[in-house]
Amino acid sequence: MKSNDYIISIKHATNDSDYYSSVGVEVIHRKLNSYLGFSVNSSIGYARVTDTFDYQHGFIAWEGGIKIGYFSNFSLYAEFGVDLLELAFNDRSDDDYSYNNKRYSTDFENDNFDHHYNDNDSDGYIGIGSSMMIEQIKVTAFVRFREISGYNWQAKNYAFSGIELAVVF
Repeated sequence: MKSNDYIISIKHATNDSDYYSSVGVEVIHRKLNSYLGFSVNSSIGYARVTDTFDYQHGFIAWEGGIKIGYFSNFSLYAEFGVDLLELAFNDRSDDDYSYNNKRYSTDFENDNFDHHYNDNDSDGYIGIGSSMMIEQIKVTAFVRFREISGYNWQAKNYAFSGIELAVVF
């Protein structure tokens, strides 16, 4: 048994008409002669997410995550991760209190798009998954609960289920 696996994968997760599709890499590390371990992964992809006003937003998601679990021909794990693009480039100073400067032309716009508190946290997720591996091909089913937000909007759906197809080296 080897201690590290190197993985290239494609994955797709959905909830209603919302989805995340991505391609990624992963390294699983285990102690020699043990199936317990952790993995570090990164993926880049495209997402379409509906907000609470039923408007659909599309964006690029570069995610990084960690899995902890049992990794063998049958695997079971728990995971967490963040959107690395938002983590790196999101200006957190915008989350401070600011005064409404009435820069929009209608009361609706001022009330709905220029809040006193602009809450755009970095997107993140927690989840669980299970996989089966036959030779070098691994198929994984997973469920993730996501915190998804943008400037002045929150996602309508938080639970995403998906499938991943991977090649293990």
